[in-house]
Amino acid sequence: MRFGRRGWEVSRERSRTRTFAVIQSTCANDVSPSGSQRDARGSGRDIKEGEWATMVMGEERAKWVLLAYGLFMTTLVAGVVYGWQSFRAVFIAEGVLDEGCARDASDGGDGECPSQAKELGVIFACGAWSVQACRMVTGLARDRYGTRVCVVGVMLIVAVGIVLLAVSPSQSLALFCVGYFLLGIGAGVQLCMQSISMLFGKYQGAASATLSGAFTLSAVIPLVCAEGIKSVATGPDGTSYADARLGVLMVWCVTVVVFAASALWLMPKGGEFRESVRYLAGKKADDDDDDEAKKKIAKEEKEDEGAPPPAPPPANGHRRAPHEGKSARQQLVSLDFILLAVWFTVMLLPTNYFIISVGDQLEDMGDGDGTITRGFQLVWVLSTVLSPLAGYSADIVGRGSTMTFAMGCYAASFAMLGFGDETSGLSLNNQWINFVCFNVGRLWVFSMYFVSVGRLFGFKHYGTLAGAGLLLSAMSTPLAVPMHQSGVDGGFGDANLASAMICLALTPYTVGWAWRREVTEEGMRGFPARWGIDERDTAPGDDGENRV
Repeated sequence: MRFGRRGWEVSRERSRTRTFAVIQSTCANDVSPSGSQRDARGSGRDIKEGEWATMVMGEERAKWVLLAYGLFMTTLVAGVVYGWQSFRAVFIAEGVLDEGCARDASDGGDGECPSQAKELGVIFACGAWSVQACRMVTGLARDRYGTRVCVVGVMLIVAVGIVLLAVSPSQSLALFCVGYFLLGIGAGVQLCMQSISMLFGKYQGAASATLSGAFTLSAVIPLVCAEGIKSVATGPDGTSYADARLGVLMVWCVTVVVFAASALWLMPKGGEFRESVRYLAGKKADDDDDDEAKKKIAKEEKEDEGAPPPAPPPANGHRRAPHEGKSARQQLVSLDFILLAVWFTVMLLPTNYFIISVGDQLEDMGDGDGTITRGFQLVWVLSTVLSPLAGYSADIVGRGSTMTFAMGCYAASFAMLGFGDETSGLSLNNQWINFVCFNVGRLWVFSMYFVSVGRLFGFKHYGTLAGAGLLLSAMSTPLAVPMHQSGVDGGFGDANLASAMICLALTPYTVGWAWRREVTEEGMRGFPARWGIDERDTAPGDDGENRV
């Protein structure tokens, strides 16, 4: 492999030639506009216009099938940890970890006591930490062993976690923590699926954000499981909550195993999904087995010794990332990556604190039956429909502006919860506005992280980079536990104020660095021409190779 700009262009041209040759050799029994058919291995003649159109349409359908499949797989296991409020409700109803509770006869022995609230918060913290930290391992496995091995392995680990949650005794904090920890490893599926977005060219941001939205949609799985457990436990047959938990969660476990098996068939061996596109389009022939492909590649290599070939146009409007072509180590130590990872790490602290504490804060406001809390979970799921908009906003107005908008939503959300009695937030029935604001901000935060990794660094080392940033972000997750416990003991006003200030303190990065860099150094890629910013407005002599 050659290095430098010419070497990259040569590599791209070889890949184009190889793909073209394979298409010629694998298009068996295609019908031309004249009605004639091609032989099974191809004759080496040029592909006619009608045949080419048919193949392009096939690949176009294939990439949408893969996107739909990726969305479903991500929904099934990736973000189920964040459906915590649904699991929390059934755990309280079952009496999980309530041995230390001194029940008041006046409330019928129902509700959550402080010791139970703290231990349940620890379970969620284990899962949330796993979501962030273990994706580093997942990313390295994806880059080294390929998507297929990684996805199947992660799905099977999640299945084990579901089994532990299903069979754990109600007073076993350790088993619940281990089960929820393994459940969090399922987030690695989303990391593997993100590279599907590169199939969509200039709409890469929208596709990437849509996959991130499926991560959010995963909260519907715990919601469905919780409702199933409640319906079985309160049914006429008198089934206990523990038995209902076992039955419902095992159905989910079997579903996960079945789809893990389907990944063996549909996932690519490598890290990119072009292989799966060719497979779904009926182009399974191996490049190395095709004589015509070998001849064309050999011819192209001889031409490389002469004049350099012209650079092919970007496929589907895809633009080269500023740090693309660098080694994983160079990308990891770049200032762009360090600042992005720090931003995401800091933003995860108020995110996890809100999720842990919102149920307790709503109970303090008077939500004794959990109606408003269930509303939060519903808004969490429904907000998924906005995920493509998050990515599209990055394509149109830039990542810096979109990040700033997300942080503003977070700060407003904590203000609506309130900073104490003297600055109480919205009333209980008006917290729906808060839920919408928080979930929009959360969607934009996660979407911007994954979009930024692909936009700045490309997808060759995507798993390693995204996983490293997520591992760093896991450092902030345990801090949400003492924030929650202090709120349980003395009120949540101070923690809400601190969370809002954390969000506002990050504006120098999003506005002073990310947005300004897009304008001055990247030519504001993706901005419409009416903004008066020309993509050619880069540093003099910049050939795209040394852009930082």
